[in-house]
Amino acid sequence: MLKVVVDTSVFVSGFLSRNRSSNPSMIISRWRDGDFQLVMSRPILEEITATLLEKGIDEKNILEFVTTIGKLALFVPADLIVYRLDNIDPADNKFLSAAQESQADFLVSLDAKHLLPLKHHYRTQILNPKLFIQILDREVSQEEKRIEKEFEAIFHELQNEETQL
Repeated sequence: MLKVVVDTSVFVSGFLSRNRSSNPSMIISRWRDGDFQLVMSRPILEEITATLLEKGIDEKNILEFVTTIGKLALFVPADLIVYRLDNIDPADNKFLSAAQESQADFLVSLDAKHLLPLKHHYRTQILNPKLFIQILDREVSQEEKRIEKEFEAIFHELQNEETQL
């Protein structure tokens, strides 16, 4: 399963969007559906929570959201200190740190100024939400085909056993 760091801008955009078919909203939905493993660290979760509070989101809704993250996400300890963006936006280093610590496949961001221009951090590809959804669709489609082939093989095996009886 793909391991993915999602930056605060994507979470907040998805959470606040009235358009449930927006890419950030779909990312949250697809994560909740189990299409990928969300990577989270305490600093990222604190920033998401603080930003949602600043945006005037009801505390009960934030608590429910944070609880869901706590139950479903892969938490990394945030022990790794990354300095790559110190001269540009040091606050974004926490996303790179989580990606590197977890060996995430992707970091999804709306930050066209600092994160997206990097394109990669170690083995993690940095993408915007639209590109990530396209990749996710392809991955899920390939997984569905793989499962379909497995079931076909089992079905044919059972048919052969019945024929032999």
